Amino acid sequence: MKVVGFVSGIAVGMAAAAAAVSAMYPDVPKRMRRDSKHVWRSVSKMF
Repeated sequence: MKVVGFVSGIAVGMAAAAAAVSAMYPDVPKRMRRDSKHVWRSVSKMF
């Protein structure tokens, strides 16, 4: 059960950090989605 608590704590911390960053910089989530699509296309072209 310690592992479940640890993993859920990490997930909550990451969600809180993402919420804080998106609150301070509203354009960051849009840019991350755009860049992740670009990276996904680049990776899929390699295979």
